[in-house]
Amino acid sequence: MFRLVQPDTVASVTATARPCTELPTSGAPHTLSMVSLIERVNAILHGVVSTVVMPSFRALRPEDIHAKDTPGDPDDLVTSADRAAEQYLIDALRELVPGARFIGEEAVSENPSLLGALSGPDPAWLIDPIDGTKNFARGAADFGVMVALVEAGLTRASWIAVPAAQPSGYVVSAESGHGTYIDGVRVPSVRRVASTPRGTIHTRMMPGDTAADVLAKLRGQYAPLPSTGAAATEYSAIIRGDKDFVIYYRLLPWDHAPGALAITEAGGVAVHVTGESYAPLSPNQVTIFAATPALADTIRALLI
Repeated sequence: MFRLVQPDTVASVTATARPCTELPTSGAPHTLSMVSLIERVNAILHGVVSTVVMPSFRALRPEDIHAKDTPGDPDDLVTSADRAAEQYLIDALRELVPGARFIGEEAVSENPSLLGALSGPDPAWLIDPIDGTKNFARGAADFGVMVALVEAGLTRASWIAVPAAQPSGYVVSAESGHGTYIDGVRVPSVRRVASTPRGTIHTRMMPGDTAADVLAKLRGQYAPLPSTGAAATEYSAIIRGDKDFVIYYRLLPWDHAPGALAITEAGGVAVHVTGESYAPLSPNQVTIFAATPALADTIRALLI
């Protein structure tokens, strides 16, 4: 177990990593300062964005885009940039937390048994190298790079880089117990939500009867907003105040662990309709990610 300590400000994705000798060794208690961890991961994100992701954005060739054999998602894609970005992140993160395991979306696609590391005793890095690959492949800006550090089944820290956002890209970072930051500026934990909350219900991966039930029970209770097509930008929209809630069903851990931590550390809630809190090991089920506890309670009351 190690504890991360968040300073008042942290470096943005463009930061240069400073040398650090406070990195943990697996199996021993450590204090790892957020100055070291956040800056080093931010620098790694800057590297993968600047050398792999953005040079490929709107520059992919047809042979760089491939269909992906994802159960339940026949339209899923993977690009050469996804694979290169994941390998870059694994190589760069390897020395930050010695003994940590790696659970990357593309690696799990090839070897699903890697997911077992999430329930093991070692810390694990969750990696979504390009979240929103369909958007990325067609040149749309709603995509992100997401990383989370998980230990004992709980998300300890997370990062979401949204490099193509206008007018400029940004990074959301969060630490369990110490808040959420956008480019080093802490997100206030007090948030007002309008009487008619703005949100998105993601029904594409829900069983048909479940989707129909959710939509019927929430009809007229919220202002529907279109999906951005990427969890990275859906969660960022809540943190930035552009949405008040989203509802998901399929809970692939690399899609949701980073954003769930960022939302909860900003004063929001990630909760299943059953009332249990979301965790990286949560199985697929209707799950509410809301800007405030009161809003989550209201939505749950309508759905149960």
